[in-house]
Amino acid sequence: MSDLSAAAEAIRCYKVNSSGGYAEWSKVPCTDDYRMHVPSMGFDTVGPIETENVIFGWLAEIGATQELVNVVEFGSYVTCYLHISDKDGGILDLVEVFKIDDSGKVEEIWAL
Repeated sequence: MSDLSAAAEAIRCYKVNSSGGYAEWSKVPCTDDYRMHVPSMGFDTVGPIETENVIFGWLAEIGATQELVNVVEFGSYVTCYLHISDKDGGILDLVEVFKIDDSGKVEEIWAL
């Protein structure tokens, strides 16, 4: 988790402070039409409004807490390894891949 780009550092900060919800996520530089894919849940959002309503609504509903295990940056991709627990005590190991555009903004996210 050393020598991260500004975008990767912003993602890392969000993951460390994810209890701040969408307000904390909104500090990460993103394109206006960034996409987020969560295939296991059938989510495919475009832009900040859909992401806040669908993704963050679901995270709040399940009482999710995130534990950042590691962040790896490789070229224009940032990968986060996470443990996510829900209000019922379930734990999910998750990988999120963020694609960063040439201007340093998140343009696409896959939660796998």
